[in-house]
Amino acid sequence: MKRNLRVLQINGLRGLFLTLFIISCIIAGFIVFPAFLTMNVWNYLAVKTGSFPSISFGGGALLWAIITFSIYVFNKRKFIVSFNAQQELTEDEVREVVSKIKAQAIQHQILLPRDFNIKKEDKEEIEQENGKR
Repeated sequence: MKRNLRVLQINGLRGLFLTLFIISCIIAGFIVFPAFLTMNVWNYLAVKTGSFPSISFGGGALLWAIITFSIYVFNKRKFIVSFNAQQELTEDEVREVVSKIKAQAIQHQILLPRDFNIKKEDKEEIEQENGKR
């Protein structure tokens, strides 16, 4: 569980109206206005060139959605909000991870002096370090 989790509490009718106002402003700013602009630009180009038909507000909203999703898909940078689902590991990948964990556990076990040979110089250095502590 995240420690920096913040809970917003809406109190009363005034808080509910404020929440609805904020949501409607966000919708107007990020969906309705850009869709309206997209529709007007499309219709202006349609009239000037005469090569494609005019669109309604719904068409402008769809065109705006296509533009935003295209930018999202073809953009190489990562966004703050990510919708990636965690992929499950295959059995081979699970075995590989478990073997790496076991190998780490074996490496971090306490080794006794009889398990390996130490050079005389290294042994003296270790004894000096232990004497300082």
